[in-house]
Amino acid sequence: MVLVSMAASAITPETALAQDEPPNEALSAGLPAEVSVTNRGTVEMHVSELPLSDVLQLLSLEGQRNIVTSPNVNGTVTANLYDVSFEEALEAILVANGAGYRFSDNFVYIYTNEELAEIDAANAPPPESKVYRLNYISATDAKSYVSSLLADDETIAISPAPAEGIRSDAEDGGGFANAAQDFVLVTARPEVHLEVEALLREIDIRPKQVLIEATILRADLKDENALGIDFTLVGGVDLELLGATSRGITNLALGLLPTDRYEQFNSNATTDFASNVTDGGLSVGIIKDHVAIFLRALEEVTNTTVLANPKVLALNKQKGQIIVGQRDGYMTTTVTETQAMQTVEFLETGTQLVFRPFVGDDGFIRVEVHPKDSSGFISVQGLPSEQTTEVTVNVIVRDGETILIGGLFREVTNDARSQVPGLGNLPVVGALFRSKSDSTVREEVIILLTIHIVKDRDAYADASREQFENAERLRVGVRQGLMWHGRDRVAQAHYHKALDALSEGDRDKALWHLNLTLHNNGLMMPAIRLKEAILGRRAWEDDGTGGRGFLHQLISQERGYRFIPFGRPLPAPIQPDTQGASTDGTIEDADS
Repeated sequence: MVLVSMAASAITPETALAQDEPPNEALSAGLPAEVSVTNRGTVEMHVSELPLSDVLQLLSLEGQRNIVTSPNVNGTVTANLYDVSFEEALEAILVANGAGYRFSDNFVYIYTNEELAEIDAANAPPPESKVYRLNYISATDAKSYVSSLLADDETIAISPAPAEGIRSDAEDGGGFANAAQDFVLVTARPEVHLEVEALLREIDIRPKQVLIEATILRADLKDENALGIDFTLVGGVDLELLGATSRGITNLALGLLPTDRYEQFNSNATTDFASNVTDGGLSVGIIKDHVAIFLRALEEVTNTTVLANPKVLALNKQKGQIIVGQRDGYMTTTVTETQAMQTVEFLETGTQLVFRPFVGDDGFIRVEVHPKDSSGFISVQGLPSEQTTEVTVNVIVRDGETILIGGLFREVTNDARSQVPGLGNLPVVGALFRSKSDSTVREEVIILLTIHIVKDRDAYADASREQFENAERLRVGVRQGLMWHGRDRVAQAHYHKALDALSEGDRDKALWHLNLTLHNNGLMMPAIRLKEAILGRRAWEDDGTGGRGFLHQLISQERGYRFIPFGRPLPAPIQPDTQGASTDGTIEDADS
């Protein structure tokens, strides 16, 4: 091992012949600094407050490296390094002094950090532009992520944002809005493009989907009881002379009082409690002499159950909404200083479900959900009124589990009593002078939400196809209930007979039934296609209008080819035979 010692900034020959022992004691005692490089290329250094230029000179001599230092590099070094590589030693003494190095061929160039930044900027390749097309995230979101990777002189541009929401306005047709795929245009250096590609590959992935199945059960139980007793007392009047009439012994209608009875004392006492009881139930009437008693009793129980079971697929973090109900319109008026404007608003009632799922990677789903069940009406004055049951929750469930939202219970009890003051409070006979009506209305809403993470899209596609086929079976089943002699039923019957005849190989019979099918239902597409397949040509013909193919004919003439309307084959030339009959079976005129 060769030892090099320095006193101040001078290197003496005596220090170059030092021994291999570590100079810790000598350095601590203020002896000259020592820098050594072994045959293995490792460096051992013990210096204290030595100028950086001197240390680099020692490393150059001992390591036999070509070190070129910038004039702007300066500083001092205090270090004790043991068995480190040349690069590690160089890095250690330069970092502490705000400098760095670059290797070029057999030279080591030492620069300040500012000089290195300028050199890197001058030698860096020029920025290049590249378009990254996005599949699932928006260009605005991609810009917010990619911008953190770009330097000050690197830029990013994005495609125009699409319109938000879905409206049915006829005027909102899109215009010149961007209809292409979202993208970002990044102008950056090649190494930055590699980072951008890796980032977008991680975040631009297909979002997860959930299937939400909601069951909303609303049960209304209404229990009403009513009892009313009426009596009529007539004094001093002969009912036979009055010509009294009775309608089913439910009430008593007295005729005109004869004039010869006016001078006598007449009296009448009547109650009207039975009218408080609605029609139906039990009605009993008794008329005897001058007394009439009528009793009406009603007990009514109404049990109403409304069940809704909507299902919908939704993307992660996207709002979904289901409305199964009706919209009732009403007018609103806005009055200003100059004019009054009327607009139409809508009251939405029925079963509604608004939700937003957040799908996790651990099999759990957080979902914001707002179920609502309501009913309402518009008054004669045009004012809306709504009775609703709704709840807003934010819960976490496991994939496939069901959320139960219950306890939405309300009970209303009404007890009404009508009576003659004083007499209605009498025991026993007080019942003749009063009526009573009581009702109990109980309402309960139960909401069940089952949420599934969509994993196998093919399975859900098959399930959707099965539901579509079931709907078609239902539609066909309903049509089977139509009368047998209706045009649709007759067309279906002939179409099925055409299929049977075709399976037996009887083409003429099949065509005959197809013609009858189209005669009864000219829009039956399966019959039209089957007839085309049997005839080997299109079954529809020109309608004789001149403008139908006018433009096509002009274009074909300009381009030099013969126009074949709607893809029909050109008609074959008719060659008359010796009998005067053409090849297609039509009779030709001899003069032609």
